[in-house]
Amino acid sequence: MPQQSSERLGDIVDRLLVRDADEHAAAIEELAEVGNERVVPHLLELVVIDSIANDWGRFGFPEVLREHSPPRYLELPEVRWPGVRDALAALAEPDFDSPHAWVEWESWYSQQEIEPLAGFDEWKLRLYTSYLPPVGGLLDAEPRSFDLQDIRWGNCDRSFLAALNGPDFVPGEAVDASAEGGNYERYLKDDDTVFGFELDGVAYAVPRWVLFPHELMNAELEGVPVSLTYCTLCNAPILYDRRVGGSDAGDGDREVLTFGSSGMLASGNKVMYDEETETLWDQHAGVPIAGDYLAEDPDLVLDFHPVTQTTWGEWKDGYPDTLALDIDTGYDFDYSHYDGELGIFRHYWENEDVVQPGVRREEGELPEKAEVYGLVGDDASEVWAVPRDALADMNVVSGEAAGREVVAFLDATDDVAVYEAPPTPVELVADGLRDAEGDLWAVGRDELRSQDGETRSRVVGRHGLWFAFRTHYDEAHVLR
Repeated sequence: MPQQSSERLGDIVDRLLVRDADEHAAAIEELAEVGNERVVPHLLELVVIDSIANDWGRFGFPEVLREHSPPRYLELPEVRWPGVRDALAALAEPDFDSPHAWVEWESWYSQQEIEPLAGFDEWKLRLYTSYLPPVGGLLDAEPRSFDLQDIRWGNCDRSFLAALNGPDFVPGEAVDASAEGGNYERYLKDDDTVFGFELDGVAYAVPRWVLFPHELMNAELEGVPVSLTYCTLCNAPILYDRRVGGSDAGDGDREVLTFGSSGMLASGNKVMYDEETETLWDQHAGVPIAGDYLAEDPDLVLDFHPVTQTTWGEWKDGYPDTLALDIDTGYDFDYSHYDGELGIFRHYWENEDVVQPGVRREEGELPEKAEVYGLVGDDASEVWAVPRDALADMNVVSGEAAGREVVAFLDATDDVAVYEAPPTPVELVADGLRDAEGDLWAVGRDELRSQDGETRSRVVGRHGLWFAFRTHYDEAHVLR
């Protein structure tokens, strides 16, 4: 592109950042006439903000806040870019006109390789810090391990996507909907999806539909500070230990972080931040991706605990003494809205061809939204994924992952469990696991135990959809 033309387009896109909607409209009209595809990345950023600001009642997230006014920065009259969708249609091949056109534009853009105008990174930072200040304030962090062009806004921010902090847990039987009476709301039905975990021998259950509008829970349970993080688009519940740093001698000198959702997405996965340093974190890999911790300890990986994704009926059968989240959280959310309601996510979850904006499709070993359970190496750069479908009908998958032989199968809760392997091949039987030598191994949550007392430890993994594994790790292997 000639230098004069490039400079002219740069001047026009700069006018899109002034605090004047009429100036925005004039600049967009001029871009539609004289622009080229290199301004498409700029217009894509605007169409998302414009669509949500103009239709908060339809696109605001979390949905339980749509009845309230949108964040003040989205209500301001200058947060409008009239004609931006028409300009995109004039400069690019597609012309989306559905109610979710902004999502379709983002999905289309994620499959393109369009070089933006020079200075795009600085332009995007100015846009976000000015028009999405809670998001831009976090994004303006250095160093960064990602390309700013690949970060997407997830139509929310830390000011209203509130983490569930310090919740109460009560005996599971007290909130079980199959019984009556008691001092607590009996809200947990047998077919509700729950995230179950165990700390120091105490079992806990958190319903997915209660965590959904928070996407993250900070708690201290059995003396362990943890964050149950959940990416709604990757279906990835991961329970992180919030302690970082310190020495190997003990936990007393380790810093305890408080995590939250930044409102940003990277390759379809939520970006977390910590309140103490405002470092940005990859939710799926548990590594810092921008800010202080990336600068100080780029090899840092959060410790995590196994999470079982199952139904309340299955979980309470396996763990009858389990504690369960008290639905009286203090946040005054209508959690029942998420009990089976997909809302804006319906087009995503019910259509195999739809991928999350920011994810580049790739023909690979598995469908993009295949449910898998992943085992990560020590440095969080390599992952071995076990497809859930491969474990149906009492099947067992075995192989080498992260330098050790493992076996994977569906446990008593009907979720994926992985253990260090006894002599293979093995067979899943009614009483446990029978190895190649005919010995029977009892299946416990933390280990396999043979009749002779020999044990094999559980290997902690994480849930998610295949695209999250292949995009957030340098190498992703499939065990079948």
